[in-house]
Amino acid sequence: MMMRTALAGMIAVLGCQAALGAEQPVPKNVLFLLTSEGFAHSPTVAKDGEPPLAEKILRPILEKMGASLTVTYDASTINAENLKNYDLVMFYTQGDLTRPNMTNTPPMGPNGQTELIQWIEKGGRFLGFHSATDTFDVEGDVITPYISMIGAEFKTHGQQFVGKVQVVDPQHPAMARIPDGWELNEEWYLFHKFNVDAIHVLALMDPGAERAKQEMYNIAPYPVIWIRALGQGRVYFTALGHREDLWEGQQFQQAFVDAVHWLMGTGDPQAEPNYRKVVPDAAAK
Repeated sequence: MMMRTALAGMIAVLGCQAALGAEQPVPKNVLFLLTSEGFAHSPTVAKDGEPPLAEKILRPILEKMGASLTVTYDASTINAENLKNYDLVMFYTQGDLTRPNMTNTPPMGPNGQTELIQWIEKGGRFLGFHSATDTFDVEGDVITPYISMIGAEFKTHGQQFVGKVQVVDPQHPAMARIPDGWELNEEWYLFHKFNVDAIHVLALMDPGAERAKQEMYNIAPYPVIWIRALGQGRVYFTALGHREDLWEGQQFQQAFVDAVHWLMGTGDPQAEPNYRKVVPDAAAK
């Protein structure tokens, strides 16, 4: 029943995609990295010989766009020479990718972070899901090049709850079908080390009544979807994606389609840094 519901959602998304027309910019070759050093989220885990859920959901959507999708746990694929083969790279990753990982696949080389960032600066497009901000994070005040690129670092999270997404830039094309006030059950990451001078915040999460239940969420609404321009390239991050039912939902899938169209665009990215303008209490941080 669950996969039937997911299939119905994909059909609706693909129908909407067709209605948008051929003028929408799309990728040709997409690389999707799912490597985890210490904790693998269930949408990234292959089970019983089947592809991981994230692949099952995104492959038909991307193929309908005309894109070729490569899904891998091999972090060594992030190198300057191989990245030339792709125009969009997606991470649903966790941990230090240069270390041994849970699938015993080759690790990223020592220059991987640098070469990925250089690829983006030269026009590459990057999309990070959920724990992509729990990748190349380190203790203390150090900010790794990767964290600076993606825009913030995972700090912690509590128990899952229904939070409310507050859209702060409703006119942005990447937010075309994310409604203001979207309520969803999710594992809500908390962040620190925001690259406030680089990111353009698209949406915040309001913890609502959860403030009285979990002290860590007794805070003002904070960013959960943001973008940035980096050289000639573009970066999109969404904190969403922990739960399988979210991946199977039409709303999440359509948001992915809109994100890809924005990423592949060539005009004004509409990515002026706005953290201090739209994040409550930003001036005090």
